[in-house]
Amino acid sequence: MDTRNTILLSLVLLCMLISPASSQTPHRENGWYRIEKSDTLSTMPIVTVKDFVGLQLEKDMKGAYVITGRISKHKRHKWATETGRAIGRQFAFVLNDSIISTPHVITQIDDGSFMISSLFDKALPAIYPKLVKEKSDSIDAIFSGWEKDSLYYIWTPAQQDSLKMTMDYWEAKAWIDLSTRPEEHLWYSIQDSTEYKKREEALIKELEQPNFNSHASDYMKSQAYQDFKQYINNHPEYIALLCQGFLFKNIKGLHGYLIDDIIQSRYPSAPSIRTYVDKTTNVDDEKFAVYQWQRKVWLLMNEEKETFLDQIDKVWK
Repeated sequence: MDTRNTILLSLVLLCMLISPASSQTPHRENGWYRIEKSDTLSTMPIVTVKDFVGLQLEKDMKGAYVITGRISKHKRHKWATETGRAIGRQFAFVLNDSIISTPHVITQIDDGSFMISSLFDKALPAIYPKLVKEKSDSIDAIFSGWEKDSLYYIWTPAQQDSLKMTMDYWEAKAWIDLSTRPEEHLWYSIQDSTEYKKREEALIKELEQPNFNSHASDYMKSQAYQDFKQYINNHPEYIALLCQGFLFKNIKGLHGYLIDDIIQSRYPSAPSIRTYVDKTTNVDDEKFAVYQWQRKVWLLMNEEKETFLDQIDKVWK
């Protein structure tokens, strides 16, 4: 890692081998946490070891051991946001419920990089394999039950770990989810979106009207909204475009209510998207929340399609 990134976030291990947390201390997943103004750790981690990519044990310019790595690109916005908020304050790295590091953050880290260094750098070679094993185990858990590839499994454990260190946990998980639960993913082909775009543009203009006292229910009464909603209700395949459209650019607030009304008018059992995103505090977590919600809706759409095809098949038998 270059000098710039070293300066950006030098993680000095101030409390090496701290005694295990007491039985009254809640268990925390290994990873980075905020240190609140009350000098207590945040309940939820910023990122965890499974979010790390490219872990390496290296030596810096002075010959001291350091652990370097990057944050998954799917958590990079969150890392940047949290480091930006923490400028002038401290983070804590927790391992086995013990605080290992309390670095001062001096600037926002946009590229996802981090480095763990220590005045007691000789301890880092013992910590590094623990982090490697946890990241490796997280990847193994995703592929548990899959047929073993003979080429991969003739490699040495060190070679296997090296490969897994380069893998992004969230990309691997998404690929497995797609492969094992295809019914929770939407496969669509839309040839002509002209009518949909026309109604979407009309709704955008309606929502841009200066009517600050209106509630979601007031907007739902407008003709532009009713036309848009009815079109999707009659052509549910356009939900795929809806999920890529302007309503999903700012889900919290008015747009969340409109999305719920549109989807639940066609699929009454669909969950509210607001229950998924309202508690998120950053772009990355919101994207994951939307993805989980989408899988629920896609499942309902695929079940409806399967029922329709079964009915067609019975008619022709």
